[in-house]
Amino acid sequence: MKNIFVSSRLNRLTITAIYFIIGGIWALYSNKLFDIVLPQHGIARHSAGPCYWCFIVLSSGLLYLLLKYWGSAQAESQQSLHKMDRSLKSYSECTKAMIQAENEITLMQDICRICVDVGGHRMAWVAFAENDPEKSLRPVTHWGAEGCFFEGLQATWADTEQGQGPAGISIRTGKPVVFQDLMTTPRYELCRESAQKCNYASCISLPMRDDKQIFGALVIFDAKPNAFDKEKAFLLEELADDLSYGIKTLRLRAERKQDVEKRLMLAAVTEQTSDGVITFAANGTIEYLNPSFIKLCGVPADEGVGVSIHDFECSKRNPEFYQAVRGTLETDTASAGRFVNKDREGSEHDIDARISPVFDKAGRVVRYVVMVRDVSQELQLQRQLRQAQKMEALATLSRGIAHDFNNILAIILTNSEVGIIEDGADKSAQENLLRIHKAALRGKKAVKQFMTINRQSEQPKQPVKISDTVKTSLKTFQATLPSMIKLTTDVVPGLGLIAGEPTQIHQVIMNLCTNARDALQAKGGILEVSLTSMDIPIERMHQYPDLLSGKHVKLTITDTGHGMDREELEHIFDPFYTTKGQGHGRGLGLSITHGIIKNHGGIIYVNSIVEVGTTFVILLPLIDSLDPQQAKSVVEQKSSLQEQIVSVGA
Repeated sequence: MKNIFVSSRLNRLTITAIYFIIGGIWALYSNKLFDIVLPQHGIARHSAGPCYWCFIVLSSGLLYLLLKYWGSAQAESQQSLHKMDRSLKSYSECTKAMIQAENEITLMQDICRICVDVGGHRMAWVAFAENDPEKSLRPVTHWGAEGCFFEGLQATWADTEQGQGPAGISIRTGKPVVFQDLMTTPRYELCRESAQKCNYASCISLPMRDDKQIFGALVIFDAKPNAFDKEKAFLLEELADDLSYGIKTLRLRAERKQDVEKRLMLAAVTEQTSDGVITFAANGTIEYLNPSFIKLCGVPADEGVGVSIHDFECSKRNPEFYQAVRGTLETDTASAGRFVNKDREGSEHDIDARISPVFDKAGRVVRYVVMVRDVSQELQLQRQLRQAQKMEALATLSRGIAHDFNNILAIILTNSEVGIIEDGADKSAQENLLRIHKAALRGKKAVKQFMTINRQSEQPKQPVKISDTVKTSLKTFQATLPSMIKLTTDVVPGLGLIAGEPTQIHQVIMNLCTNARDALQAKGGILEVSLTSMDIPIERMHQYPDLLSGKHVKLTITDTGHGMDREELEHIFDPFYTTKGQGHGRGLGLSITHGIIKNHGGIIYVNSIVEVGTTFVILLPLIDSLDPQQAKSVVEQKSSLQEQIVSVGA
């Protein structure tokens, strides 16, 4: 720009000098020229006077001034064109950023960067208006003037002393605000020191609005006063409007994306839910069947979608369910009920169904939705509960029979023993009595086991160091393992005492480990045993209704064997039930284990996956968690046991 100005000045001086020289030559030689051209004319004989020379000088000066003004105007025009070119380039870059932006934060940061790097301004930042009681301004992003952003400023858009800044005013009024000289503007007095430190001389704040309200402002600072003339302010105002539109577009896009994601999630949930879902239009045409409904009904989607609900195969096969659907179609009111659903193979399922109309904003029915839940398993559990209650009643009866049977066995044992030891008895008779005695002993043992299953054995309890008992049992069991089975243990020492009988705890561990070994016998694998502590607070008691709150020990036995299916799991603790086949166990091991754990105040449950493995979990209360009455009972049982040992020794 300086070179253009110097060139213009030289041109002005040269032109003026040439004009003056030509005027002087004309004054000196024009008379002679006229004498030649007009020899008889009287005017040619008059010489040039002072006025003529004065005219030449004045006209030369006027010419110089005109040329100087022309040169300045040309320089200003060039400078203005340069500024406008820079502004247009900034606007173009901002437009490109808006097209390419993927989120509003990135867009606003790019706009601020372009205003500084391309537009040549000092700093640009975006503030959002918060709707809190203080009406605070939240800085979203900024660019330029590193280390000079007003981060410590408590900006606000309220009509207070702190809200007289450009951002606050523009948000409050909804109009652009220009401070051409920050050092003299009274409203900027609070920030004048910071502006001087950061070399901010002028600024402009442009409101950003959506369809409803002003939501923020774009504020641009420049290092020169009066940097924002009308043309630039107008262009920046257009930029702020475009930025507002870009932010609005990105928000709408994000909302649409979120809405699509919600719909996809809802569709995924509908596809994966265990509840059956069917939708059909107001005229009864089926629009959608989810996999669970297809599984319940047994009709593929391509045979159901597009078919009238009145002609639907599942409706014809289940008349009670169809009548409920038809009732909703006729009355446009929701209905629910329990029905028996029959599929193509003839299998029956108990289902709970709810048929509901879907209304639009005008209150018209646009479609119907049917939710179906298979409650066969729940009903099966209820049947199992009734069966358990029946078995409990039978157990009460069997305990009385067992008591009487024990009395009968006692008479048989006593008399057979007398006959065996009697002198002079017939040898064959003694052999028969010996066989009777052995059979009676087996009967007594069976009764004892049966009493254990029914949790009525009178085995005395004593404080048991559970960690030591588990370690001893595992040490004994490890000797029976083949090389193809790997035993891993994690027994936490010193977990405390439980109220129990060591022999029975040993029997539980041996039973469970033996079953795991048998499951691993064919292919080998890993048997894991762990013993840890577990605290059950009162608020979690609903998860363990058969336990007391407090500290417990958790015994976990896991194998990687063949696993069990659901039907086997339902009968796993039943007496005389076994999956080992004929001649491999009587099916009493887990029943006895279940009875022992229940008799110790604990619980046992099992999880199993076919071809993955089985996990048994046992929870037993620690003696510290027992109430005083239970603790007193344990002490009394321990004293009774010691007295029995002393009497036997005597």
